[in-house]
Amino acid sequence: MKSRYLLPHAYKKIGGILLLLFIAFYLVLQLGFNIKWLDANNSTLSIDGYTDEVVVTGLIISLLMIAFSKEKNEDEFIATVRLESLQWGIYISYGLLVVATWSFYGLNYFSVMVYNMFTPLIFFIIRFHYVIIKNRRTLPS
Repeated sequence: MKSRYLLPHAYKKIGGILLLLFIAFYLVLQLGFNIKWLDANNSTLSIDGYTDEVVVTGLIISLLMIAFSKEKNEDEFIATVRLESLQWGIYISYGLLVVATWSFYGLNYFSVMVYNMFTPLIFFIIRFHYVIIKNRRTLPS
């Protein structure tokens, strides 16, 4: 089966490494550290506080690399699981968004919307790999 829009398999590992780096970067920022060259108060660069944008962009790119990289053996079963997992990811993400819409207000709702950018990819990746691993365990060797 020809998968025209998938990245090469090597991108999955690169995406995983980038994901860990950007999660660490995000956690460091949450502790109150500032990156001088991305700080809005840095007068030598005309950057208006792009730290959040760098983190969000890095997380999205790394999640996309993990989600849409080929498996070592890409076959019709993998393609079916990929499609079903994508559907599950969208359903769960928007289901949570509907609940959050009626549960959170103001800045808390804004935070939910920011995190909701990542949930379809995260749920897709979790379900896709869960089904693949579960299937490998049930197949006879």
